Amino acid sequence: MPLLAGLALALDAVCIIHALRARQPYYWYMIIFTLPGIGAGIYFFSEILPDLAHSRAAREAASDLGRVIDPAKEIREATGALRLSDTAENRKRLAEALCATERYDEARTLYETALEGAHAGDPALMMGLTRSLFGLKDYAGVCDTLDQLREANPDFESAEGHMLYARSREGMGDLDQAAVEFETLSGYYPGEEARCRHGLLLQRLGQVDDARATFEAVIVSVETAPKTYFRAQRDWYQVAKSNLPD
Repeated sequence: MPLLAGLALALDAVCIIHALRARQPYYWYMIIFTLPGIGAGIYFFSEILPDLAHSRAAREAASDLGRVIDPAKEIREATGALRLSDTAENRKRLAEALCATERYDEARTLYETALEGAHAGDPALMMGLTRSLFGLKDYAGVCDTLDQLREANPDFESAEGHMLYARSREGMGDLDQAAVEFETLSGYYPGEEARCRHGLLLQRLGQVDDARATFEAVIVSVETAPKTYFRAQRDWYQVAKSNLPD
């Protein structure tokens, strides 16, 4: 019985985290809370299971639950692996674990020391360094690192890297260049984040008509897409709806 109770609590937690991320209607929380175990089961088969192949929300919810239960597990394991074998790959593994717990300064140091010798210019390590710098709000460092990455790897392409570059330009106050980057991103970035961020920036720049057109395009895209896409883009859809100029 204790094992079953623990599993029921874990399922409840996963479902609540998923519902919060997906901004589900209020009635789902009532079902989960008033029908322990059963309500979560209903929610899981109705909302999470259909999304597993397409939505990041369920995967992130499960990942969040693991970090809540034992947030330092991956850090401990990665630290042990690094002690046994001080390689660039093990430094990268520990740095990723540190980034996941927002210990960005430590992660940056590991990435920087890994980017030496034969691994100088390694795109995966440079992308990791970029994430840690972004977490530290070192926007100039993000842009410099991404510029160096492209110089060292002319054929390298990364939608995530482009997004971090655009957001860093905005963070530095270079709004016109950020707008150009977001507009380019909107043409290929998966989902609606790039278009929404572009619309928000257009509002800041006083380009109200262009912002309206951008948000309307997001709304039409999500409302005419399959249900799985709507679920996956629910947050950005709400951003577009709430920021649509009157």
